Amino acid sequence: MNMNNNGFQIDLQLDPSLGIIIGGNPFNCLTWMDKMGSSSKSGNKGIPATSRDGAPIELTALVKYCLDRVIKAYSNKCYPY
Repeated sequence: MNMNNNGFQIDLQLDPSLGIIIGGNPFNCLTWMDKMGSSSKSGNKGIPATSRDGAPIELTALVKYCLDRVIKAYSNKCYPY
């Protein structure tokens, strides 16, 4: 309701040099923790109060957790790949 058209343009990609997912723009709320501005009076309507364009930390943390589990399973000889 408060997002402008640019907020719907979400291009996520893997940054091979960092190994993490990046993307978004200053008008996106990339995760559930981001708050979209809603006040025309204050001038923040359609602008996230907590914009974190770049790397959504929740996705990066999930990838790290999964990789840690796979590494542990491999070292315990529970996962042969």
